[in-house]
Amino acid sequence: MPATKLVFQPTFDPAEKIPLDLKLISPDTVAGKTADKIGKIKIWHGNRRTTVSKFFNVSGKTDKAAEKTILEFVGAIPQVRHLGQDMTTGTISVKGDVGMHLGTRMKGGVIEVKGNADHWLGAEMSGGTIRVTGNVGDKAASSYLGSKYGMNGGNLHIKGNAGHELGMGMRRGIIVVGGNTASYTGTRMLAGTIIIRGQLGERAGAAMGYKGTIIALGKAKPPMPTHLFNGEYSDMVVLRLLMDAIEKEIPGVTFTEKEKIGPYLRFTGDFGSGGRGELLFIKSANNHLKVRNNGS
Repeated sequence: MPATKLVFQPTFDPAEKIPLDLKLISPDTVAGKTADKIGKIKIWHGNRRTTVSKFFNVSGKTDKAAEKTILEFVGAIPQVRHLGQDMTTGTISVKGDVGMHLGTRMKGGVIEVKGNADHWLGAEMSGGTIRVTGNVGDKAASSYLGSKYGMNGGNLHIKGNAGHELGMGMRRGIIVVGGNTASYTGTRMLAGTIIIRGQLGERAGAAMGYKGTIIALGKAKPPMPTHLFNGEYSDMVVLRLLMDAIEKEIPGVTFTEKEKIGPYLRFTGDFGSGGRGELLFIKSANNHLKVRNNGS
């Protein structure tokens, strides 16, 4: 059977400043419920309890199976927080900007945003796919304060720019950014892959731990002194296999033959924290970098 769609039409002013907490709204929690029953679900508006129907016109229907349920939000909802938190299956589509903590601790399913997403997008996600056509705020796919691990699996595709500390504490998964990133991309990164098509911000890979790879396909800020130059590499088999796999895994992401071949400038570190991660900067966009063999 085809998937069923439930449509949420916001009835509030997009300029509304008081946050709406929709952590109880995901395909997992609404599957099998009628639109009327979903409208009666209790949510928080700031520090006051209210219901979904006070802020959204809910129409359509859901399937009993969460994996066949699509939740579609039509319009900008920048004050909505925690939408899709802990979801394991199904699809959430937002046609407009959305607020903080979208898809946090997500374990499966798909979230699509045709607009911008605020801070903490996909924080501590461990599975599923998030696609954003616009820009995202700080700490996307990162760990929350006090937590050891950030993104622990799944895919994140951002067509626009990303803010500070993208992938902080990342342990597994794939992040592809079409635009630029701000500072501290992949800080405290333990494993996984981050690919940046635009400009890679300063201090990328700070305190990288066990492994992890950050690939700059555009111009990059100079690496930290604790990332040491490891040489120039061309046509790396592992990189080609990785990019081929990402093309199959994430719809809409493709790499040119030049990006698969290189050459790349490879830096390893962060030796300031005993790390063995790597930064790969495509040479054609990074001739401005001053490199010295083995940091000597």
